[in-house]
Amino acid sequence: MPLDTTVSLCLSTALSVTTLAASQVFKAQLAETKGMTILAGGLCALLFMFLLTAVGNLEGVLLGKGFELRIFPEVVFSLLVAMAVAGTVHRVSITCCLVFSVMILYFMNVISARTYASHSSAAEPVKTEKKRRK
Repeated sequence: MPLDTTVSLCLSTALSVTTLAASQVFKAQLAETKGMTILAGGLCALLFMFLLTAVGNLEGVLLGKGFELRIFPEVVFSLLVAMAVAGTVHRVSITCCLVFSVMILYFMNVISARTYASHSSAAEPVKTEKKRRK
């Protein structure tokens, strides 16, 4: 069951703020070990996903349903914010955040293509058989 755009906007904004706050509250613990710095990068990649969803929903509310997210400025803005937050935790978290965010963006694109693709039945090219001479 999909959410309404305004409800999704509020929910993704709240999750963005919560994720940002959690990364700053647990900054010292996330920077202690190698595994935790990777986890911090994953946490900031989730922040990227929530920010991108919030920005997309905000544009959907303000500009109408047909508006689509583009690489620049929406995706780049969300990625830079998430990487900046990851940078406040640890330098390695920036790289992990970038890698995880690209993976998340790919899967978001796949899900979006499956959900919103037009299901027009395009005619497949007809194969013509060559006549053979006997």
